Amino acid sequence: MIFNRKLSIALLALAAIFSSSALFACGGEASGKHIGAMLKVDAAKSTFTIRDAETSSPITFIAPSAIMTEVKNANGRVMVNYEENEDGGLIATGVTF
Repeated sequence: MIFNRKLSIALLALAAIFSSSALFACGGEASGKHIGAMLKVDAAKSTFTIRDAETSSPITFIAPSAIMTEVKNANGRVMVNYEENEDGGLIATGVTF
C-alpha cells in the first residue's frame, strides 16, 4: 500500500510538471513564442500554420524565405519565435524543431 501511495504521488508530480510546461511553453502573445504541431505550409504565400499547443487553435505565420526553407518539409512539433507587424500579422523570426 505504501508503494502504491508513493507511486501515485510521483505520477501526480510528473503530471503537474508536464502539464504546467505546456502552459508556459507558449506563454501567450507577450512571450513572442508559440509551440504547436505543423499543419500546413503554403510556399506560394510564404506562410505556414501550426496548431497551438496552448489553445488548440490554428495560427498562421508569415515567413521569410530562409524560414520557409526550414519548414517546407517539417511535420510534428515546432516552436516559432515571432513578431507582430502593424497589420496584426505574425512574422516568424525563428523556428526550432
